Amino acid sequence: MKKWPAIQMLSIVFFLTVIVQTAEAKPKYIGAAKCASCHKSNYLAWKTSSHAKAFNLLEAGKRKKAKRLAGLDPKKDYTADKKCVKCHVTGYRKKGGFKDIKSTPQLAGVGCESCHGAGSKYAVLHDKKMYGFEKKEATNLGQLYGADDEAVCLVCHAHKDSPFHEKLDNKYKFDWKEKLKVRKAYHPKPKKKSSFSFM
Repeated sequence: MKKWPAIQMLSIVFFLTVIVQTAEAKPKYIGAAKCASCHKSNYLAWKTSSHAKAFNLLEAGKRKKAKRLAGLDPKKDYTADKKCVKCHVTGYRKKGGFKDIKSTPQLAGVGCESCHGAGSKYAVLHDKKMYGFEKKEATNLGQLYGADDEAVCLVCHAHKDSPFHEKLDNKYKFDWKEKLKVRKAYHPKPKKKSSFSFM
């Protein structure tokens, strides 16, 4: 058996270290419930939204008329169809993201991280500094802002695989600026700060 020269061993160790560090560098998905501890009103509003219920729409018997119009079988269960699932869950096939309903049910639906990015890294910043951090600090840790960047929403709302598009019916036309005005798609406007004080 031949002995490996020290330089070859060091190269292998370095290569493996880079692979491990690269894997750890990417943030992973943590689920909307983790966001709820600080963003309770946003979480509660989201729970009643169409984004939260997006995965359920893939079930057999849901949205029958719309599915028929789009050429889909309303009796078919689409909850395992890769083309559909990717836009109806959070972090599909990404680190810490949705795998299937049995192993990752907390990521079914279009959760906070669908619009804000995988939260494992920026959540630490939020916990550490609460609201005393710069937006750039959060974006450097992977946080996205769908209200600032239309591309965040268009990943799904203009996806080539979607059978629900404006050629089918004008109601499926996605106007990002108009959706931002409605706000019910994501979370409510923050309430004005109260002038009430215990002092």
